[in-house]
Amino acid sequence: MSPAQRRAAFRHVALSSVIAVLAFGAAFISGYLFGRADDGPNKSPIAALVAPLDRLAPSPIRANSADDVLSDDEQQRMGVFWETWGTLEREFYNRDGIDRQKMIYGATKGMVDAVGDPHTVYQTPSSREISDADLRGHFDGIGIHVDMRDGKLTVVAPIEGSPADAAGLRPGDVVTHADGQPLAGKTLNDTVLLIRGPRGTVVSLTVSRVAVPEPLTFAVTRAEIRIESVKTRMLDEGVGYVRISSFGSNTGGEAARLVKELLEREPRGLVIDLRSNPGGYLHAAVEVANQFIDGGVVLYQASGNGDRQTYRSERGGVATDARLVVLVNKGTASASEILAAALRDNGRAVLMGEQTFGKGTVQNVHQLSDGSGLRVTTAQWLTPMERPIQGVGIAPDIVVVSPIDPTSTTDPVLEAAVKHLLGGS
Repeated sequence: MSPAQRRAAFRHVALSSVIAVLAFGAAFISGYLFGRADDGPNKSPIAALVAPLDRLAPSPIRANSADDVLSDDEQQRMGVFWETWGTLEREFYNRDGIDRQKMIYGATKGMVDAVGDPHTVYQTPSSREISDADLRGHFDGIGIHVDMRDGKLTVVAPIEGSPADAAGLRPGDVVTHADGQPLAGKTLNDTVLLIRGPRGTVVSLTVSRVAVPEPLTFAVTRAEIRIESVKTRMLDEGVGYVRISSFGSNTGGEAARLVKELLEREPRGLVIDLRSNPGGYLHAAVEVANQFIDGGVVLYQASGNGDRQTYRSERGGVATDARLVVLVNKGTASASEILAAALRDNGRAVLMGEQTFGKGTVQNVHQLSDGSGLRVTTAQWLTPMERPIQGVGIAPDIVVVSPIDPTSTTDPVLEAAVKHLLGGS
C-alpha cells in the first residue's frame, strides 16, 4: 500500500480513550473508531428494525447481509416487542401524547445497552452530533474527558485551561451526580446530555475522590472549549518540549511541522508529554509516530474472529534520530497509549511518570439512515511487542509521581525527564 493510500485508509479511523469529551461537548467513546457510513436503510440493522414500526406489524429483521437474517426462533421471540407496542397503542390512556420516535430510539438504545459493553453505544442524531464535536476542536461544555469504570463515570483528565481544569477536577475523580441527579446506572452516552450545555450556564457536579472521605461539589460554568493539540517550546536546559494534548484530525501535520521547527534549534533531546491525553484519531497517532519511528510496527489490531492487522510507520520522519523521553500518567489513554507503547517497543523512548489508563478496544462506527449512530466494539489493539493494555495500562520505565497539589508550580516528572536526557540519571 502506498503512503497516500495508507493515509486515505486512516481518514475513516478514529480512536479515543474513552472517552467522552464531556467538554461536555461530547463523548470520545473509547478505543479506536473505524468510521463507516451505512448507505441506506437496507444497510442498517437498526433501520430494518425501525421501518416496520410505522406499520405496527411484525416484519423480518435483517442485518447487513442475507447471511445475518435472524433465526425463526429469534423472529418468534421478537413477537414480545410487537405485543408490547400494540398494547401501548391500544390501551395507553394518552395515546395522542405518545412520542413514537422517542419510543423507537428508546427500544434501539435498550437493545444496544443490553449487550453490556460501555463502549458499544447507540446515539440519537442529536447525541451523535454532540459526540462528533470534540474532534473538530471546538465546542461548548466544561472540558473534561471521562470513561466508565466499574459502572462509574470516571474522570480521565480535564482539558488544559478548561472550566473543569480551573475548578480542580482531577484524573481518577468519580462523578456521582449532575445537578443533583444520580448518574448510577446510566450509560456513558446518557451522562453527556446531563452535563453538557451552552456556554455561560452552570452545572453542579458531585465527585467522589480517593482519600477524601466526604463528597466534593464543583459548580462549573460551561464555556467554549478550543483545543490546540500540539504545542512546542525550548526549555532553559536546551531540551525541546512537545506537548500533545489530544489526537485530532490535524494533529499529525501539526506535529510534523512544529517538531521540525523545534529541531532547527538543535535541542539536546526531546520530551514528548502525553500526560492526560485521552486519545483521538488513529490516523493522527500513527502520523505522529511516523516522525519518530523509521518503518517500525506501531500497533496490531486483533479482532474477535482471530484476524490481525498490522499498522507500520512510514519512513522519512523528521525526528527518527532524536533522543526521546515520553511522559505518561493515569490520564494517558487510547491513542496516546498507542504512541507511548510504539515509541518504547521500537527502542525510541523511555517512558516516565505513572501507569497509564488502559483503554485498548476497537469500535466500528456506523452512521445510520436517520443520522443516528452506532458504535460496536469489535477488537482490541496490541502494542508492537504484542501486549494488550485494555484494563491494564502501560507501566512506565521510570516511575515519577506528580504532585498531589494541583496548585504546585513544580513539575518533578518533567524535571526528571530533562535530567535523564542530560545524562544525569
